Amino acid sequence: MSGNSEYLRCRVISTAHLSAEDNALLDEITTREVGNGEWVHYIGGGYLLRLAACTAPVLRLKEAGLSKEARRVIASLMRSDAVEILIFESGAPEAEGFTTYNW
Repeated sequence: MSGNSEYLRCRVISTAHLSAEDNALLDEITTREVGNGEWVHYIGGGYLLRLAACTAPVLRLKEAGLSKEARRVIASLMRSDAVEILIFESGAPEAEGFTTYNW
């Protein structure tokens, strides 16, 4: 085993933090061949965002049209937990203090 292992900080939270519009947008992003599709991945019951794989991921998601509330969750977790991978998963717990949606 190599001594050059890299570990990334990951957090898994509920897709309830995404609005129906956010979900549709992320789904659209994952089908693109270039751009955000390189670091936003559909994983069955949600999405995996490789935040460390691009520059200014929250700004890129803003430009793509992701809601302010969803961006707030992402930015807050990046700042407070140094999250590099964020997974939105349908069965995951909700993060405290953030807006949730029931769709």
